[in-house]
Amino acid sequence: MLAFSKSAIHFPLALLLLFRFSQPAQGTLAVQVNPDLSSQALSESLAALGTQVAASPNPQPAEALFERALQIAETIQPLTERSQALLTIARKLREANQTSRSQQLIERVIQLALAHASERATDEYGKERQQEDLAIISAQLAEAGQVERALQFVRTKISLKLRKGQALNKIAVAIAHQGKTQQARELLSEAVRSVKGDTEDYAYESNGSCGNEKFAVFSDIAKSLSLVSELDQALQVAETIWGCNSASGDSAQYYQAWAYLGILSNLRTVGQLQQTWNSAKRMPQAPNVSGDPVERLMTWHELAEKLIDLGEIPLALSITTELSTLSRIKDDTRMSIYPQLLVEMGQENLQKIALKLAKNRQFEAALQVTQLLAGAPARQDIARKEIAAQLAHTRQLDKALQVASSVSDATMKTRTKLAIVERLQKIGLTAQADALFEKLIPALTPESAPELVAIGQRDRALNLIAKLDEQSDAQTQILVETAMQFVELKQVEPALQLSLKLKEDRNRHPLLLAIAAQQVKLGQLDRSLEVALFLKKSSLWDLPPQRDRLLTSIAYGFARSGQSVKARQAAEEISEDLAKVAVISELAIQKQQAQKN
Repeated sequence: MLAFSKSAIHFPLALLLLFRFSQPAQGTLAVQVNPDLSSQALSESLAALGTQVAASPNPQPAEALFERALQIAETIQPLTERSQALLTIARKLREANQTSRSQQLIERVIQLALAHASERATDEYGKERQQEDLAIISAQLAEAGQVERALQFVRTKISLKLRKGQALNKIAVAIAHQGKTQQARELLSEAVRSVKGDTEDYAYESNGSCGNEKFAVFSDIAKSLSLVSELDQALQVAETIWGCNSASGDSAQYYQAWAYLGILSNLRTVGQLQQTWNSAKRMPQAPNVSGDPVERLMTWHELAEKLIDLGEIPLALSITTELSTLSRIKDDTRMSIYPQLLVEMGQENLQKIALKLAKNRQFEAALQVTQLLAGAPARQDIARKEIAAQLAHTRQLDKALQVASSVSDATMKTRTKLAIVERLQKIGLTAQADALFEKLIPALTPESAPELVAIGQRDRALNLIAKLDEQSDAQTQILVETAMQFVELKQVEPALQLSLKLKEDRNRHPLLLAIAAQQVKLGQLDRSLEVALFLKKSSLWDLPPQRDRLLTSIAYGFARSGQSVKARQAAEEISEDLAKVAVISELAIQKQQAQKN
């Protein structure tokens, strides 16, 4: 399968290094930390500090939390993550008006960066990585409000033009968010010149991967230019780059698509979108580059959806028609799986556009798009189901039933009519809803269970799916959909019971995560924490970040209810150090504010 995720730089987890607890009172700590400590001396200082905290007869809870955050931060590698952790805490302290402590951490980060800059790289690769680290830390400093010092660092310590451009771009974004648009524009122009001036060839291709660092930086710069209303220049940058594919064809980087998607994220008018389409419809613009249809699919789909949101339906439909032709492009240079993947991606995009049109009550346009899905009847039926439901919601019952009748699959046709029943209930047309439901009873099947739950037919739904298990993907899908419907209705008990029917972790664990998130909203924090602890053993690669977000919400929930010990317990269970530091330091600030009150 092609890799669609954009490689990201992961910034570490925070913390409070070289901390000074001010205003010592009886029974609290008064610790002075030398900002010029060496690594060895720092370790000794931290060890001594930990001993003092433990020995203190009455350590303040907030200070203990800060110290724990500091402890975690000192274990973080690599350096860029440690610096981000320290600056995270510095920001929390600044928010609590503890500017002296905040500045101390900022100074520490600068010292760490200077020490790293003075290290001698053993080879060209080491120098490249060192320069990238310095670019990242410079950007972090700017985001922390230290713009002038960040710029000074860039101009004196970063020699590689690519990395200088990378840093200037990030600093420009930080400045733009502070309202200094003109200065941001000037820095972005300098960033473009710097990257263009780097003549190194950063492109590579192997059997399992590919990349181009220069294009990655340009992709980010294009987004930043659109942020400061430099759309012309942003599009010019986007037009100079393109994606790559690994030799095996199972991995890709979509630099041009990411540039356009970044640009689109900052556009707010139809005129801007029209200008972007005039550029994007020529993808790729580089000579002698055939381009990857996936990049066009990604970009054109996003353009169409943005136009729908702004009510520019004719242009959205025109782009959608163009998009529908991409998935039929033949490319014999790819693996055998690629053409089918391209077809599926194109059909999925068409389905999403049809659904968005339906939800925006653009019914005729939505039905036009469903015609483009003739080769994907299952997706076509899903889109028609949503159109019928939305028509019913606007009291166009005859049209809704007409669309429902056009659904090709008999089971989906019943589900579509049940969706109409749900909408009729919501708008108060209960007599019509009841009459339609009575007609549907003979046609009900286990596949009808999610819609039955939605219309209040809980027992009937559970009876229909009582004998289902993971005998097939289709049955699994129905169990999950039904359970998720219960979750949406805040009925977690039946959802938990249905989760027991799912034997495979890939199906059960995401459902449990959704149940636990709803439990947090319902104030069932202890039960949610139990689920989070259970999911710690999950083998699913994409679950830990979601679990960490769940634990964060649990920790804050406990803190709001005054259960500080349980809040700390939940925070300690967070697996990613940077997230853990951010949460613990936030808990410290909340605790400190509570102590003052």
